[in-house]
Amino acid sequence: MCTLIHNVLTTDFVTLIKDEDCVRGLKILKDGTDVLIKAGVAPEVAQSLKNLFGVSGLCNILGAIKMAKFLRLGPEDNVVTIATDGFDRYNSVLDELAHRTLEMEDFVLERWLKDIFLDADDKHVYDFRRMDLKEQLFQQKEKDWLPFGYSLEYLNSMRTMEFWDGEYEKYREYDEKIKQMR
Repeated sequence: MCTLIHNVLTTDFVTLIKDEDCVRGLKILKDGTDVLIKAGVAPEVAQSLKNLFGVSGLCNILGAIKMAKFLRLGPEDNVVTIATDGFDRYNSVLDELAHRTLEMEDFVLERWLKDIFLDADDKHVYDFRRMDLKEQLFQQKEKDWLPFGYSLEYLNSMRTMEFWDGEYEKYREYDEKIKQMR
């Protein structure tokens, strides 16, 4: 899916992250403090991760790990991502994981930690820097959003930076409305 508010023009790479890896990664951070400490994470850091991330935030973190490997970054390099949500909305997601998983003892969380975080690879990272490749993303956006009643004209307007600059400028109006409501 290509999110409606996604500016395809500024997309350089796309990486595949499996939903299940995000949910399992959330379980590790939420309930696997001992597993993280055993793997070398400082106890205070492992404890601080418990409620910090949600599934979408974890997806972005896993994407950042894969991108760092794809770009062959080293220990002196940095990757910045946005953890877009916290844990507060995801108790039911972990309940569902427990329902469909036979075991979630520490040895299972250790295997998931290894598979999801430590052995993350650079497979399924796609380069979209060329404009002809961005066209695939525009076509995906049309496929995703035309059925919801968005016009082709509106979706095509997203092909210019002027559209996105105009959207960005709306923050002032929205900030003012939020202040008035408070």
